[in-house]
Amino acid sequence: MKIIKLASVDSTNVFLKKMVNSGEGLSNFLTVWTPNQTQGVGQYGAKWMAEPYKNLTFSVLYIHENFDLERYFVLNMLTSIAIVTTLKSLGVPNLHIKWPNDILSNKYKIGGVLIENIIRGGKIEKSIIGIGLNVNQTNFEGLPKASSLKNETGKSFDIEEIINKIVVNLQQTFSQIDFSFQELYPAYRSHLFRLNEVSAFRPQQGSDFSGIIRRVLPSGELVVETEEGEKHFSLKEVQLLY
Repeated sequence: MKIIKLASVDSTNVFLKKMVNSGEGLSNFLTVWTPNQTQGVGQYGAKWMAEPYKNLTFSVLYIHENFDLERYFVLNMLTSIAIVTTLKSLGVPNLHIKWPNDILSNKYKIGGVLIENIIRGGKIEKSIIGIGLNVNQTNFEGLPKASSLKNETGKSFDIEEIINKIVVNLQQTFSQIDFSFQELYPAYRSHLFRLNEVSAFRPQQGSDFSGIIRRVLPSGELVVETEEGEKHFSLKEVQLLY
């Protein structure tokens, strides 16, 4: 694997996309990371704030051979599983995946994923997998649901060692890219946050409601049991409150 370290950059996803769009031949799992990302972005365009030199912000290029667009949620599952596998090996406790791919420890968010796909002819040609992980930062003023590896374990970590471990686990996990959703889903489901528990939700439109997460569909939709019956929600339609 090739890892490019930048002293500072606005966004590792943006930087890697520019490399991809330049047309130069790039290797699979090429990784760009920086200890100082100034304009990181998470899901739904939210800002990803990371204290310089204390956290991990990086992007990984995955080059597909023949991957149908409708199977895109498999990428979310594989990436989440690889991160959880790495963090387990580091002794991080009580790990969960908050749909679709936030990483939690003890119910606090410690990591997030943003996958951007390059699509041609109904196929995903390349994926840029952006990962943010709170490592040694300890103060998250104004972010009561945020935490870090250091806060949850009481230990400091070597950031470069973590990125190497994650990329190795991504390579191993993505060897299952041709597996079906049904084959991969049990590993994802085993870590799904608040599965089969009564939870509060906030829809994009309308009032907050209570429901129970029952499963995730191959499309990536979340299935929630409500008083009116089961409802399906796409990635931007509902927010889990906890």
